[in-house]
Amino acid sequence: MWHEYNTPRQTKETDDALARPPRTPGKRGILPSVMLCSAMALAAAEDPTEERFIPNYAAGDVHYLWSGRADLDAPAGSSLRVQEAGLKVPVPLYGNERTRLTAGLDLRWNGLDFDGVPFFPKSLNLYRVQAPFDLWHSFNDRWKAWARVEPGLFTDFKQLDEDAFAVTVLALASYQFRPELSGAFGVYYSRDLGEDRVLPALGLIWKPDPHWNIGLTFPRASVAYAPNSSWLFSAYAAPGGAGWSIKDEASGENFRLNYTSWRAALGAEYRFAKAGPASFWVFAAGGWQFGQEVELEDDRATLYETDMDASPFATAGVRLRF
Repeated sequence: MWHEYNTPRQTKETDDALARPPRTPGKRGILPSVMLCSAMALAAAEDPTEERFIPNYAAGDVHYLWSGRADLDAPAGSSLRVQEAGLKVPVPLYGNERTRLTAGLDLRWNGLDFDGVPFFPKSLNLYRVQAPFDLWHSFNDRWKAWARVEPGLFTDFKQLDEDAFAVTVLALASYQFRPELSGAFGVYYSRDLGEDRVLPALGLIWKPDPHWNIGLTFPRASVAYAPNSSWLFSAYAAPGGAGWSIKDEASGENFRLNYTSWRAALGAEYRFAKAGPASFWVFAAGGWQFGQEVELEDDRATLYETDMDASPFATAGVRLRF
């Protein structure tokens, strides 16, 4: 029944298009992870002999995210609330002083609760199942490299078609210009929701002193401050959302659903346990989601798309760091 509804863009969307990137089906869930990859690779380039209080990137985590209900522009009187829960588990495969090889499992559930949208079910349970393989190598004190291959499924698991299968490949190099400044550059390839995409991956990390870390890994920006080795405070802005292949049970057809948002938040982390090289951190963050959109497509056209009002969100969980 979803194909029976087709609403045009709102008038203000023409003006807004100049202030946001082009709409590309499925990039919502994949593109943010590319930029996080840049930050992770830069973090891996740390000098292990340097005394620093900013912890390394999170190798694993479990989290829950709640967001407030937001009004949709169309149909009139409709709204949407988004929830998320995830689990990321790392599996070390090989490691020495210069090289590390890891595998992992990344599971994520999103619950989309619609109100007043007659052509959608009241709630949708959507899933991402990914298996990343990562290889890090240090050539010398200045040059590092990182490669990732990540196959996965983005689906409601009611019916799997080729659009549900996704794979991303990232090849990234980082260079330390000065002890406090590092840069990363590389290339990113993805095939998701039936489309191929090649993008550059770029980023800069500035560490003015052992307590501060400022990252610009477009389109993600973050500022982190660690007063000591047990606490970490941060402010960040980053894209969110995802794309999934879903099935309309009434018609039996498969569609592509995209949800996108931008998030700006303040967060805090506390290290509550340490075992060998591993440390465990509890975290919480909260802020605002804006630039939110929902889009439904089939193989022929965009069937439905609408903007959403901004809404608050909060997230919390536990992270594993090495």
